[in-house]
Amino acid sequence: MVRITSEIVENAPQFTNAIKDRELSLRSYKFPAIENMGCTLDQFDTIDLSDNEIRKLDGFPVLKRLKSVILTNNKIARISEDLGQHLPNLLTLILTSNYLSDLKDLDPLSSCEKLNFLSLLHCPVTMRANYRLYVISRVASLRFLDYRRVTQAERKLARSMFKRLPALPNVNNVKAPYQKSNISRVENSNPIAPSSGGGVVKTFIPGAPINPNNLVPPGTEPTKSSNEQNHFGESKENNVPGLTTSVENSQVESNKSDTLVVSSTDTPMPPPSTPVTTGNKRPGQL
Repeated sequence: MVRITSEIVENAPQFTNAIKDRELSLRSYKFPAIENMGCTLDQFDTIDLSDNEIRKLDGFPVLKRLKSVILTNNKIARISEDLGQHLPNLLTLILTSNYLSDLKDLDPLSSCEKLNFLSLLHCPVTMRANYRLYVISRVASLRFLDYRRVTQAERKLARSMFKRLPALPNVNNVKAPYQKSNISRVENSNPIAPSSGGGVVKTFIPGAPINPNNLVPPGTEPTKSSNEQNHFGESKENNVPGLTTSVENSQVESNKSDTLVVSSTDTPMPPPSTPVTTGNKRPGQL
């Protein structure tokens, strides 16, 4: 497996191309990755890495002079997120005949703020719906895409179709609608809730979790004694206020009246006399 080394870079063809840029040709070496590019000493405007076996567009150090990268006929399926940071003055990127297949794989190109010319011809991603508008919306500085000029109408349509939305919050940070803090806030705002001590007012909140501290173990519920319950099984505390007091007062008054009758000086009526029997007997009686 051939790797990029300083010896290969020194012996590779170096020349001034037609547009008078200093170019380094590393074609057809079958490199599997981009590496050791620091040995170029940032002395080239264009680097040609066509006809290799590169699978990911990364491995560049910070090269401020480099303006054009040619990667035709490779196996690139991913692009580094920090490509624009390592190549801040990149103007031309040729990715013809590679393995890029999803639109999201092109998002890292938005970090290349000066990119003017981009080619993705013969890549599977070009078959995606609205591919061209998507790329235009992600690379604002783009002037030519697949050797076709980007028009103002396309820019306007791309902005309206792929308007950038704010980032969604992390689901792990989203609080439930009824948490313990919310329940305690409801209890504190309840005017009939006890201020200190005693039990907590049981307020039912739909969807709120059950507080295990307020649960009563089975079999330990307090029961009313038989003398504290009425004939409906309800305690006297649940009766209508004032009704018990009036009944008790009437009973006391009746007891007083009975006492007065017994203690009066009037002679009580004698008991009824025994019936007088005659000597006649009924038929059949001995």
